[in-house]
Amino acid sequence: MTAGAPVRPHLVSFETGSFVRPVRRMVWEPVPHPLPQPSLVERRLLVIGSDAELAGKVASGLGADLCAPGHEPERDDWDGIVDLNVTGIPFRLDGVEWRDALARTTRMVQRRYGSWRAESRADRCCYVAVTAMGGLMGYHDGPIDSPLGGIWAGFAKCLPRELPNLAVKVLDVDSTDPDGLAGLLAAELSAWDLFEIGYRRGVRHALTALPSPEPPPRLDLGSGDVVLISGGARGVGFALARGLAERFGCRVVVTGRDELPAADWLSMPDDRYAALRRSRIAAARTADELRKVRATLKRESELRQVGVNLAAAERDGLRIAYEPCDCVRQDQVDALFARIPAPSVVVHNAGIDLPTRLDRKTPEEVVRTVEVKVSGFTSLTRAVLAAPERRAALKVFCNVGSLAGRMGGMIGQIDYAAGNEALPRLGFWARNTYGLPAQTLCWPTWERLGVIANYDAAVRYVSTIDPAEGVRRWIDELRSGGTGEVMFIGQVGGALVPTQLRGFWLFTGHPDLPRLHGLAHFLGSVEAFEPFRSLRSSVVYTAGAHPCLADFTVDGRPALPVSVLVEQACSVADWVVPPGWPLQHLASLRDVAVRPSALTLAEKGSRFTTLAVGETTEEGWSVRVSVTAENGAVAGSMRLLYQPSPPAPPVPPPALTRERAPGGGRLDWSGLVLGTGDLRLPTVTAADLWTTPFPPVHGIAPAALEAAVRATGPVTGDLVTIARIVPWPGAQHVDELLPADGGWIGVRAGRQVLSIENVAAPSDALA
Repeated sequence: MTAGAPVRPHLVSFETGSFVRPVRRMVWEPVPHPLPQPSLVERRLLVIGSDAELAGKVASGLGADLCAPGHEPERDDWDGIVDLNVTGIPFRLDGVEWRDALARTTRMVQRRYGSWRAESRADRCCYVAVTAMGGLMGYHDGPIDSPLGGIWAGFAKCLPRELPNLAVKVLDVDSTDPDGLAGLLAAELSAWDLFEIGYRRGVRHALTALPSPEPPPRLDLGSGDVVLISGGARGVGFALARGLAERFGCRVVVTGRDELPAADWLSMPDDRYAALRRSRIAAARTADELRKVRATLKRESELRQVGVNLAAAERDGLRIAYEPCDCVRQDQVDALFARIPAPSVVVHNAGIDLPTRLDRKTPEEVVRTVEVKVSGFTSLTRAVLAAPERRAALKVFCNVGSLAGRMGGMIGQIDYAAGNEALPRLGFWARNTYGLPAQTLCWPTWERLGVIANYDAAVRYVSTIDPAEGVRRWIDELRSGGTGEVMFIGQVGGALVPTQLRGFWLFTGHPDLPRLHGLAHFLGSVEAFEPFRSLRSSVVYTAGAHPCLADFTVDGRPALPVSVLVEQACSVADWVVPPGWPLQHLASLRDVAVRPSALTLAEKGSRFTTLAVGETTEEGWSVRVSVTAENGAVAGSMRLLYQPSPPAPPVPPPALTRERAPGGGRLDWSGLVLGTGDLRLPTVTAADLWTTPFPPVHGIAPAALEAAVRATGPVTGDLVTIARIVPWPGAQHVDELLPADGGWIGVRAGRQVLSIENVAAPSDALA
């Protein structure tokens, strides 16, 4: 590890200097998945649905309130919402009214938004979206009753970003029998595990992400091909347009909502336009005027970019043409298809993103964002299917989706996620119903391109993709002629919430998987969470279940090693970060106190509950942590100090003597994993400690901590204290422990990486 790397990189996957990372191509697949252990929590529920009869029967079966056409609930103290949305209403390409249903959902969630946002308990508030896509979430070749359930799937999966203690689930079914549906809901409402669950012929399924190799080309593209890209006049769409025109000589038609105006500002030099902008903003006299001016300037800036793109394409001799067309309007789409030759490639790329929290958006604004994706798809699809020659010419229909829909977007993107998640389900439906060669590509943020309004916030969620790599991969997917959904993902960032970690852990072959599983290992079951303030969670440790849990005893009984207790405290504290998720380094652990008697483990498992509370201090970000045993005794406590940069390691002082740590008393180590007490320490890896496919990586060398505790001499009381632990970069592995004034220093390859100060075993009881 380099000197500038984070000491505890658990929540930080990439440095802030550059966010571009290679992406992995992955596909999702339904797999059988058991129901976890249920927990009974009484909740008052509301059932929402467009099919009043179905919603009424399900509400009756659950003892819930009802919100359906003709039934508006009077009270608004529900703990959870079961949303049947358009379930029970088969989808038709010529029209299904989903807008009222989405507006109804938005209104009901907004009525509970404030209370749910203020809730710190993680086991009470819930939102369940029920979909009817065949029980496998649409990932099959058979009929799909209502692909519009994808809207609500994306809506649900993004809610935890804004409501971090809201338990969410998407329940897909192959039957809408009210009695059977009520029974499934009763079971799923008592068990919160993955975000997406389906029931196919009575078998419970989940989705797992699998790595997939890059596809071979099956389709030829050339100068005779016409490519239509909705919303492709700027951003990622225009990057693809240039790539296709440059590489294959295709004729590319890009669209936008408006005619390009014949206005001076469209081609005005940047410095003159900047001055014009400033003068128009300065002329605004009221807040409303200022808001309107800024909206106008935003649209002008977008059109200026279109003009720049088209002028550059013309200079370069590329066959890229602009056509005004609002893809939401069927009449405009039909008119566009009448003006151009039958396209061999259709790319539905249009989209809007207005990143504002859900409680600050009107239902109409939510519907409008989703409409661009959903109605744009149906308009383009109907136009293709309207004429046999168009259908025959079509080689591939590509939906441009987003990780925001697949795995939940950032704060303010609930509607954007909903629209994007509808696209793969609509693609499945069109493929299965009409044989349309539909594919959906779910992209991360493209570096400095696309509709993402807040780039600095977006990169806290996931790394970005280099536009050149994006265009190359996009062209490869088009030429593959593949149908279905493909996800491209780089590294997961630090802006996670615990419920999201629980919702998406079935990954295979992704480089972030060990880190995410390590987070889940120590996180355990979240009981309460206040973002940027506190987290309480519990983990059950069973004697002998892992090598490290068979190495240490207290009074002859198996016990949790001190190093594992410290790692547990650090891992939970890592979730309690300052607002904005700044890059943090663990600078030191202060006032560490451990009660040996509370570390003992029962044969059937012992539950340890960790509470971490953070605050800003003069020294930096401080998190106080306490770990409580199942009997209520405090097993350990400490204070962790984080700072923006790690301190530079000092030059190690000369060694005095190398001694064997005496240990003894109530504490004993077998020496199989954590060493025998010699100050020349064994190399201990995560795999040595934990018997699990993805062992959690430790931040402080466990053998060094255990050796320092042994060095206190026989422990006869019930308290071990350490005044301060300073882990410098590289503290994960220590070669030897050397005595120093008032403590010990850990050395790795001749460099000091750890300081353990004033280890003692006083007789006082732990408070």
